[in-house]
Amino acid sequence: MSAFQRIQNRLADLSRNTAFRNGVVAVYALAIVAFAFACYREAARIDWLLGRVPEVLREADFTARNAIATQLIGQGTVTVDGQVIGDPALAKAMERMFEDGGRIERIAEATSALVETQRKDWVPDAITQEPWLAPAGALVALGVVLFACWQGLSVQLVAVTLAAGGLGAAMVAANRPALASSLAAIPLFLFMFSVVVRLLLAALDRAHPVYAVAGSVVREAMRMRIAIAFGAVAIVTIPVLPQLIDPTSPLRYQVQTYLSRSLDTMYVVCAFLTVFLGCATVAFEIRDRQAWTTLTKPVSRFSWLLGKWLGLVALNVAILFTCSVAMFVFLGQMRARPAQDLYDAIAVQDEVLVARVGGFPSFTRLTPDELQAAVEEAMKADPNIQADLRDGVRSEIEIKKALARAIGEDYLKQQRVIGPSTERVYRFTGLSDQRKAGGNLSLRYKFYAGESDPNVVYPVIFVFGTGDRQQWIDSEFVAAQSNIVPVPASSIADDGSLEIRVQNLKLNRNAREGEPQFSDGLASFAFDPDGLELLYRVGGFNDNLLRAQLVNLVKLSFLGMLSVVCASVLSFPIACLVVFTVFSAGSIGPFLATSVAEYRIRTDSGTLKAFEAVVRAVAGATEFSVRAFGEAEANGPLVEGRLVSGTTVLRAVGLIGVAWSGVLLVLGTLAFRRKELAIYSGQGG
Repeated sequence: MSAFQRIQNRLADLSRNTAFRNGVVAVYALAIVAFAFACYREAARIDWLLGRVPEVLREADFTARNAIATQLIGQGTVTVDGQVIGDPALAKAMERMFEDGGRIERIAEATSALVETQRKDWVPDAITQEPWLAPAGALVALGVVLFACWQGLSVQLVAVTLAAGGLGAAMVAANRPALASSLAAIPLFLFMFSVVVRLLLAALDRAHPVYAVAGSVVREAMRMRIAIAFGAVAIVTIPVLPQLIDPTSPLRYQVQTYLSRSLDTMYVVCAFLTVFLGCATVAFEIRDRQAWTTLTKPVSRFSWLLGKWLGLVALNVAILFTCSVAMFVFLGQMRARPAQDLYDAIAVQDEVLVARVGGFPSFTRLTPDELQAAVEEAMKADPNIQADLRDGVRSEIEIKKALARAIGEDYLKQQRVIGPSTERVYRFTGLSDQRKAGGNLSLRYKFYAGESDPNVVYPVIFVFGTGDRQQWIDSEFVAAQSNIVPVPASSIADDGSLEIRVQNLKLNRNAREGEPQFSDGLASFAFDPDGLELLYRVGGFNDNLLRAQLVNLVKLSFLGMLSVVCASVLSFPIACLVVFTVFSAGSIGPFLATSVAEYRIRTDSGTLKAFEAVVRAVAGATEFSVRAFGEAEANGPLVEGRLVSGTTVLRAVGLIGVAWSGVLLVLGTLAFRRKELAIYSGQGG
């Protein structure tokens, strides 16, 4: 016996030693509980400050120069029950918070800026926002430790901890603390992935053919290192991603970039694993006649296909869960980076790590009588229309429909055009809950001006609310690019409505006495029907992330069913080609729909017109068949801070997860039943 084998045997014996396992559990449990208690205590303190600081700020009076206002302006701090909160660097920002009446209107912004200085770097940001995550995370960690030791992985747990500590210490010694946390986390999350897989195998350990086949798929993927290879790509990439993001860019863009790349990485890795493993495990077992051996037992072909699919779903659950935890942890590291300004710091909380829905302004439409009169006038004024009517080229009904549509669209379009030195008022409704909740809303706008030159910056002024609740902000925008400005909830009227005046003016900040404070804008600007949107919070990031990953899991489960079914009747390369084609078409479904709608061949040739009709028919049918897959988009809304609703999840589960996958399973079973798996030649072949 070699020395290496002896060491392995010694370690195996140590893992089975009850005293050693109990000691490992005791040490880790003590460390986990202590850290969770410290985090919870700090999070509770922050939560108390978030409730207490606004009460103090409401008493600040700049006009009266009371002690609170003087301390805010002079020192950038405020005293709360004997505790000084803030930082001298916030003094100028606090001074700008005071309105003309001497009071602070944007209480939420001021509170966020002051309390942010009290957050500890070692406390995960998620726990700071949700203190209950500390005990919940401790329970999960304790569960992982107990299960790992119960499964005989206590030595591996200690080894992984030592490896993580060694990597972290080496990077800290090299003065790379940020990289230290990234590298130290990799072995921990790889170990977590193996524990999750073992937990799933324990759940699949049931006396039923479907579970048995599913468990064999998971064991095969782990034994052949397929799942480990694909999972490691995502698990290693996600902790390292923060080191690849430019720390000088605005913090909200850094966080969005990290979320986007992390979500795309884990989704693409799971998709490739699903296709290759799903096609291979079925096609190769049929080719090598292993399926014949299995199906001669009391295992139906339906159960065999369903078990293969369930095994793929289990592996996707393991990867998505582990990667989501890793992304969640390092999201706190991203948030700890310095913001460019106060607005940038608040934007992360109010615009990115949040679940928001959007509302559009109400536009005035022509009444039926006004529309009819405009159509009649247009018909009389256009000699071409009169000629078409006389010659019978078009009917009167056809012309009136076309004119009514064009006039109605033009009337709405004119309401979305704002000329220099002019303004338009847009009204949003249904905001009563947002007014009670307080905080900030966001106005997303995308204006077109001039030739939409990206090198030209245009001025604009927004006025929120009316009367004594009116507030305004001057901004600048680059044409044809989305921009966001904060909207104070205090501007919302008692009836839940909000008027926003968009003024095409420029604020002259350095205007001297006698000079006008405002000047005309540079050019007229306009926007699309969805170019002016008011976004407001309806939920938190944690729940939104869970719903988004459920949608991704449903889409991956359909991909797994498609792989299994195709491989049951096709060879491995052909099955992979078919599945990747469907996956690609579904992923670009929204872009394909736009392309089909705008596809035109400007020609009088009958041959080319026929070709255009064929292309539109094929592309349109393809887009229609995969439309639901493309519309079930979760990563994009999550990155933009938009709500992934429960309706979206239920629709994805019902349509993609049940209907589509169910139909595929039935069709695949029918086709698979007609397939000859093995024919005995009588010669032992």
